Amino acid sequence: MKKLPLAILIFLVVTLSLSLLVQQSHAQTDSSSSPVQVQVGVYIIDVQSINLANSNYQLDFYLWFNFDPNQINASQVAQFEFNNGAPTIKQIDSSPGYLEYRVTGTFIKTFDFTDYPFESHTLFIDLEHQNLDNTQLVYTADPTSYIEPAAGLSGWNTGNITYTILTHSYGDQAFSRPQFSVTLSRPLISGVIKSVLPISIITGISLLAFALAAEDYSQKMALGITTLLSATAFHLSLISGIPPTGYLTLADRMMIGVYILFLYNIGSAVYMMTLARKNKKEAATAFNRRSRMGLPIIVAAVIAMIALI
Repeated sequence: MKKLPLAILIFLVVTLSLSLLVQQSHAQTDSSSSPVQVQVGVYIIDVQSINLANSNYQLDFYLWFNFDPNQINASQVAQFEFNNGAPTIKQIDSSPGYLEYRVTGTFIKTFDFTDYPFESHTLFIDLEHQNLDNTQLVYTADPTSYIEPAAGLSGWNTGNITYTILTHSYGDQAFSRPQFSVTLSRPLISGVIKSVLPISIITGISLLAFALAAEDYSQKMALGITTLLSATAFHLSLISGIPPTGYLTLADRMMIGVYILFLYNIGSAVYMMTLARKNKKEAATAFNRRSRMGLPIIVAAVIAMIALI
């Protein structure tokens, strides 16, 4: 009978031990099911260049990671890669829970030139872990990330740094992808002076032909053809700074409108020349007057077309 309490005591000890082991196993399972969080930040020192023709840009920046060394070690955190470039990466600091790198190099992006020459371009810094998917590691952005105020690029306005955390899937695996970006935009006044003012002057000189009399059709044609050649040369010069595109840029739409005005100008002069050679001087004079009156309508239609295309 004395052995019975001892058996009960042994049973209770074994049961309690098994219960603690099960709870510990559940705790470890729950802990392993939660991805490790690693904070990443960026300090952009300089936007060194942007090459629109080659679709790339060069950046110089610091990159750092904050993490819990009890959850993930530094060697695992260091296994990251950039998705839009292969820059030079130099480690400059390593301490428990912290890694910092100096990154310099070229990044790649397909630029959008729809609004050229008044477009803006967003420069991205994308990175992912090489091995750990988002069930094992999730990045968060350091809100102290910033860009050096003097990091501007000549000929561009530089915006503030922004960031977001994306999830990128590769089949049945998804990876956490922090994305930092800064936007470059062309100065409006400079763009107008360099891109709009010259062609406006050329077009205005061409349209002075409508102020000439109908019998001056030869001068009208000479003026129209000369300025047309100048406009064509300007157009080629204007689009030489960007790669070939499969769509119309704002510069293309603007020049199409200019060519329509030139066609209206030269076409009117040719028709007046035809009437004059048939000795229909009164008809030529009347047509010259009507074409001059119709010019504002054509100009308004061209501006509307440029805005709507």
